[in-house]
Amino acid sequence: MTKKITKVILGLILILIIAVLVVWFGFLRPNPPSISIKDRAQISLIPLPSELKLGNGKFIFETDFGYSFPQQNSQRLQNAVERFYSKLSLVSQVDFSKENDKKLLLVCKKTSMNNPNIEDDESYELIVKKEEIKIIANEESGILHGLETLFQLVKKEEKFWIPEIRIKDSPRFAWRGLMIDSGRHWVSKEVILRNIEAMAAVKMNVLHLHLTEFQAFRIESKLFPRLHEMGSKGNYYSQEDIKEIIDFAKNRNIRVIPEFDVPGHTTSWFIGYPELASTPDLYTLDTIFGVLDPVMDPSNEYVYEFLDQFFGEMAQLFPDEYVHIGGDEVNPKHWGQNELIKEFMKNNSLSDVHQLQAYFNLRIQKILEKHGKKMMGWDEILHADLPKDGIAVQSWRNHKSLWDAARAGNKTILSTGYYLDHKQSAEYIYKVDPLEIAEAITIDIDSTNWKAWKTTMTVMDSKIDGYLYLFGDGEKMNGIVASDMMTNDFSEAVVNGDALLFNVNSTFGKISYDLMTKEDSIFGKLKVAVFNIDLAGKRVGGSEMADGMKLPKFEKIEPLNSDSEKNILGGEACMWSEMVDDRSIDSRIWPRAAVVAEKLWSPSDLTKDTDDMYRRLMNLDTALDKYGLKHNKSGGEIIKNRIPEQIVAKVETLVEVLQEDLLFNRMQIYTPMLYTFTPLDRVVDAARPESYIAYKFNKDVDLWFETKDEVAAKSIVAFLHEWSNNYNDLKNAFEWSDFLKEVEPHSKHLSELSQIALVELSKKGLAIVKNTEPLNQNRTDIDTLLTAANLAYGGTLLPVVSGLRRLIKESDQ
Repeated sequence: MTKKITKVILGLILILIIAVLVVWFGFLRPNPPSISIKDRAQISLIPLPSELKLGNGKFIFETDFGYSFPQQNSQRLQNAVERFYSKLSLVSQVDFSKENDKKLLLVCKKTSMNNPNIEDDESYELIVKKEEIKIIANEESGILHGLETLFQLVKKEEKFWIPEIRIKDSPRFAWRGLMIDSGRHWVSKEVILRNIEAMAAVKMNVLHLHLTEFQAFRIESKLFPRLHEMGSKGNYYSQEDIKEIIDFAKNRNIRVIPEFDVPGHTTSWFIGYPELASTPDLYTLDTIFGVLDPVMDPSNEYVYEFLDQFFGEMAQLFPDEYVHIGGDEVNPKHWGQNELIKEFMKNNSLSDVHQLQAYFNLRIQKILEKHGKKMMGWDEILHADLPKDGIAVQSWRNHKSLWDAARAGNKTILSTGYYLDHKQSAEYIYKVDPLEIAEAITIDIDSTNWKAWKTTMTVMDSKIDGYLYLFGDGEKMNGIVASDMMTNDFSEAVVNGDALLFNVNSTFGKISYDLMTKEDSIFGKLKVAVFNIDLAGKRVGGSEMADGMKLPKFEKIEPLNSDSEKNILGGEACMWSEMVDDRSIDSRIWPRAAVVAEKLWSPSDLTKDTDDMYRRLMNLDTALDKYGLKHNKSGGEIIKNRIPEQIVAKVETLVEVLQEDLLFNRMQIYTPMLYTFTPLDRVVDAARPESYIAYKFNKDVDLWFETKDEVAAKSIVAFLHEWSNNYNDLKNAFEWSDFLKEVEPHSKHLSELSQIALVELSKKGLAIVKNTEPLNQNRTDIDTLLTAANLAYGGTLLPVVSGLRRLIKESDQ
C-alpha cells in the first residue's frame, strides 16, 4: 500500500515537473508582455520599443568614454555617433574622450551609400551592461535608432548613467511621416532642419513637404523660373536648399517626399504661366484660405508637356521613389465654364468631373513613371484605372477610405486623425490606429422610428453628397450625418414646426445645422466657424416608407484580411499652416507628433495606456528643447513682444493654463476672415494646443479624491493660490491691452473658481487653506460661473475647469 502511494506521489511530481518544463520552454506559455508594467514605469522612452527588460545595475558615464565599430562603418554612422556625443556633452557639460576606454560598441552588419527607402531594415538590439554598451543592427538605420534610444535613457544623479537594459526593437510600420505645409505660410529652411532633428529623435522616417498652393510656390525651378520668381514673394527653397535638406535628412535616415498639388490648389502656378489655367485671367496670389476656383486645364496638351518637363526636373532633385501630386479638393467651377473642356469631355466619353480628374491623374502617373517615380496623392485620386503597384493613396477624409483603398489592392498611408492643425489632444491622437477603426456612432439607433434624406452640400462650387438620418420624436431626437468627408452623430435635435436645429462635434470643431423641412425636401445652412455652407436634399427613406431605402447598419465595419493589412504602409502627422508661421509652427507640431510616431512604431498592445503616454510625453516635451525646437519658447516671445516686461510672468501664468480651441472654432475670432497677411501674434498663438500644466492639475485632483495623496494636495493648493490672484494682478492691464482683453474672462473665471475651490478645501481641514475667507456664492451662481468658464474666449479654452469643478462640487460630499 505504501509503495503504491509512493508511486502515485512520484508520478504526480513527475507530471508537475513535465508541466513546468513545457510551460517554461513555451509550448503552453501565453505570450508575455513585451515590457513589464514595472519596467515601463521606470523609463520615459518615446516611442516604446518592441521588447525591453531592465537589469539591476547601471552604466556610469566617465570622461573616458570611447566608441568603436567592430564590423562596418560609414560616413553616415560616423556622423550619427558624433551627434550622439554632441548631445551627451550638451546635457552633461562633459567633454568626453572618444578615443580611450572604448565602451560603446556599434555593431553594424551592412552599410550602404543609398538613400533611405521603405525596404530598409530598421531593427536593432541595445544591450547596456555595467561595463559596456552595445548596439547591434543589420543596417545603418538600426544603429541610428539605437543611438536615439540610448540618449533618451540617459539619467542624472551625481553622475550621468544608464540602467542595465536589453532592448530588441523594430518598427510596426515602415512609413512614419510628418507633412509640413510651407505653401500657405512660409516655413524657413532652418525650421525644417530642426524638425528633421526632432523627427529622428522619435524614429519618424518620412518628411513630406507640401510645396505649392493657391497662396505660394515654394521651390526653385530652373526650367520654369517664373514659378518661384512670381509665385513666392521671395520666400522659396532654392535647389541648393533642397539638396541640403535631403542630405540632412538622409544622415538621419529620413526620406524627403515633395508634394506639388495638381490640378487644384494651383493659383501660384498661374501667376507666371497663366496658359496652364482652365480660365484665362490675370492671376494674383490668393490671400484667403479655402477651396478656391483656380484649376489646371486637363484638356490642354501643353499642360502635360509642361508638367512632363517640370516633374522631370524635380525627379532629378528628389531621390525618393515617390512624388506626391496632391489631387485633393478640386473645384470644378472653371471646368464647367470652359467650352473647350466640355467638348473634350464629350469627345473622350468622360461623363463627369470625377472622370475628368481621373483622366488627368492617369496622364500624370504615366509622366512620373517615365521619370522613374511612383505617384502618391490624397484619397480623391483613387480610381480603378490607376495601377495598383504604381501609386500610394494618403487617406485624409476618413479612416474607412484607408481600408477601402487597401482592400482594393492599393498601398495606403493614414492621416485621418493625425491632423495636428485640428488641435486635438494627444489622447485623441493616441486612439487613432491604422488597423483599428474606433466605433464612430455613439447614439442609440431607433430602427422603428427614423427618416432619411439624401443631401448635397455646396462648398464654393464643389458638391459633397451625403445623407442625413433622424431618429425618434419630440425631445429625444438624435441622428447621423454621413458623407465622404465624415460620419458623425448628434443628439438633442430641436424641431420647431418645419425647422430642424442641431450641432455636430467634428474633429475640427462644432458644426451648426439650421435646416427647414417641407414635404419631401430639406434645405438650409451649415455654419462652420465663419463659413456658411448650403445644404439641400430629398427624402429617400424612413420607417413609414415601404418603398424607401433601408436603414444602413452604421456599426458594421468588415475587418481587413492579412493581405489588405500589408497594403497599409503606415501614416503621417499633418501640419497645415493656415494658422501657424515660422515662429509658432514648432509648438503646434511638438510634442504631439511624437504620439503619432509611437502609434506607428510600437506594438499595438503597448499603445493603449494613455496615462503612461502622457507621463512620457511630458518628459519628452522638455527634452526636445535639446534638439533646437522652439515649441516651449515661441509663446513667451509673442507675449514679450506685446506687453510690458513687469507683467510678463503674470500673463504667462494665465497663458500656460489655456489651450487653443479646435481648428474651425478658432477661426471664428477672425473678422471678416483670416488672411495670409493676418498677424499671428494673439494670445491664442502664444497658447499651446494642449496645456500640460492643466493636465497635471486635473490628474492631481483625481489622485487626491482617490487616495488623499499629500503631494497632490500641496500641488493643488499651490496652483489655486497662484491662480486666485491672477485677475487682480492683471486687472489694470485688461483695460489698456487689446492683446489681453479678449482673454479677460478666462483670468476672471480662473481666479473666482480658484477662490471658491480654496474655500471648499478649507472645509476639509487642509492647514494651508484654513484661513481662507468664505465667499458669498450660492450654488446657482457657481453653476453659472462654471458654464461660462467652459466657453472659448479669443480662440482659447480653460482646460482646468474640469478639475476646479470637481474640487468645488465634490469636496463637500
